[in-house]
Amino acid sequence: MMLGTLAQRGAPAQGTPAWVPDGANGFLGFATGQYFAGGAERAIATLLGGGFDPAAISASGMRITPSNGNRPKAIGALLSDLTAGLAAGCTILFDLSSAISPSGFLMFIGDDINFDLSGEAIIANANGALFDYWDLDISDAISGSGLHKIAVTLARSVGGGNYEYAWCDDGGAAVTQTVNYLTHVSPVDTILFGHDGVGSGNSLNDIYIRSITLYPAKLPAALTALTA
Repeated sequence: MMLGTLAQRGAPAQGTPAWVPDGANGFLGFATGQYFAGGAERAIATLLGGGFDPAAISASGMRITPSNGNRPKAIGALLSDLTAGLAAGCTILFDLSSAISPSGFLMFIGDDINFDLSGEAIIANANGALFDYWDLDISDAISGSGLHKIAVTLARSVGGGNYEYAWCDDGGAAVTQTVNYLTHVSPVDTILFGHDGVGSGNSLNDIYIRSITLYPAKLPAALTALTA
């Protein structure tokens, strides 16, 4: 069965399959054609919508590049899991294969439908940046073609009304920042992967997303092993 036809699969299995990574709340295995969200196995067409193109999925993963028109948006159980994760604190692991040094938006979280219209947003950029429209501004170096693993932690409560954000890639040390707010993106309207919802200017550039894994928020020290 071709991976791009997985939307035609039957009813999802109940429970947590063995292929879901330990401790994960959600898993999109584009390279393997296995998808889990909302506590059950799902068809990918129930988890990604908007400008999502199932034909962009192959054994290499889900390809996003300016010319291929694949512009996925989280929907259904995936959107619910991600929104709940942001409110409670979460870690998101991206497993990528990049033809060049990574660039473009990995993830856009906004209070409106796209980058141009959102008054508030949280953005993870594949070139090593995690930022919002207020005080959050994390940067790290990431370069080179080939395989990369990137973990971002969003809104991990550290007490006293303070929240830690983190970026970690390829087994390096996590870069963190603590801000005195949970998030200004409230309510969350849109979560996009690989683009900004506007055009090709901020899309990923010739990258296959092999998988995306959602975890409860992890300590910074745990991110090094997670991305190794």
